[in-house]
Amino acid sequence: MKTLIIINGVTGAIGSACLARFSREHDTTIIGLSRQAPHVDTFCIDGYLPDSTLICSIGDISEKTHCEHFSQKICGGVYEKIIYIHAVGLYPFELDSKGNINISHDDDHDGIDDRVVKLSYHAFFGMTHALENIGLPLSALIFGGIADKFKPSVHTSWWRVMEQVKEHMKKEAVISDTTSYFVLNISSVICPHELITRPFVFQKTNADPMFWLMPHEVAEQTASLVFSKKKGFVEDEIFHKANYYEDDHFTEEKFITRKMHELGFAK
Repeated sequence: MKTLIIINGVTGAIGSACLARFSREHDTTIIGLSRQAPHVDTFCIDGYLPDSTLICSIGDISEKTHCEHFSQKICGGVYEKIIYIHAVGLYPFELDSKGNINISHDDDHDGIDDRVVKLSYHAFFGMTHALENIGLPLSALIFGGIADKFKPSVHTSWWRVMEQVKEHMKKEAVISDTTSYFVLNISSVICPHELITRPFVFQKTNADPMFWLMPHEVAEQTASLVFSKKKGFVEDEIFHKANYYEDDHFTEEKFITRKMHELGFAK
């Protein structure tokens, strides 16, 4: 029997690296999810997806019904277990050019960017719950941030949502005998997206790209976790401690100052 690996956000830096890493495993089929790809129904034969590696779209990944529609296209009799990698999300810098905290897209006024809730909470659990209905053992992994435990104000929406995600994971893990949840906390990843969203990080701060994570390192650690025999709720991290790292690296004043420079808001 084979393992089905589903990578949501497969065209991103980490998703692409996971696609490459898992492609080297024997007896695995990979389904990547991307808005850019043809709809899942395009690939179906007699109502089910073929046992072939492919990339498809499912519509709105945060909509429960869209996740369920996708899961119903998977023939559970072909696989012995499912691995779900959630490599999609929004990590907003909630800081304006004057150094003030500014949380946008907060229609329900709860102090959290609604887009983060949608992509990291609703989309993750919408998919995991839909996949559980297939009736196979499931390992589901999401990526967190090394800085989350320091609760930086410039990333309030992110770490508050991740706290909710972890709490829900822990509760689900207690009542489920077949689903295991993993959180892999990572530091900055060297990829084009990071340099676009933090354009002056190597020009106006002491950050050194040699200490940033490479996508394939994240993919390797991801594989190590989901292929392990660990069950329930598991949290791990991968981080290269730079020679300029100090114990006060994540204190509020230093963190905000550094972000101001990374974004080009400070000279």
